[in-house]
Amino acid sequence: MTNIFLYGTLCDIELLEICLGRSLDKTKILEAKLENHCVFWVKNKNFPVIKFIHGSIAKGLLVYGLENRDLQMLDFYEGGFNYELKKSFITLKKNEFLDSGNKIEAYVYFNNDNKIEIGNVWSLYDWQQRYGLISRLVAKEYMKLRSRSNEIDLLSEYEKLYNRISAKL
Repeated sequence: MTNIFLYGTLCDIELLEICLGRSLDKTKILEAKLENHCVFWVKNKNFPVIKFIHGSIAKGLLVYGLENRDLQMLDFYEGGFNYELKKSFITLKKNEFLDSGNKIEAYVYFNNDNKIEIGNVWSLYDWQQRYGLISRLVAKEYMKLRSRSNEIDLLSEYEKLYNRISAKL
């Protein structure tokens, strides 16, 4: 069982359920933060990136106790965008969940592209209003490509799906 700290589009519970292929009704999800980090829009893109910024706080969700299958589904979704899991210590908003303190070890998806350009500070609300619907529709089709992941360029396929679906809306 693994804990993951989410700070971007996957904080949208509907999108997270699509990516996991299951309901989150029985999954423990808690408000959390990652200290010394900040979440930004990727410049000219519709998704965020997290960066080390001393003194900042990245707010998000801790998804507690994910199974291996869940991790494989999330790795497929995030891997196409050049994100990789790394361990960090997360601070929970409420410490009633832990026996001692309010820090818990969790994995965080960090982007591997050091040349990525950042824009303004990320807003989940703004993303949900502008891109949420289309991103959920694209994710429903994109997640079906998992069985072909070794045969195709995932980012290219995602962009094709996004362009096709956005043209219909």
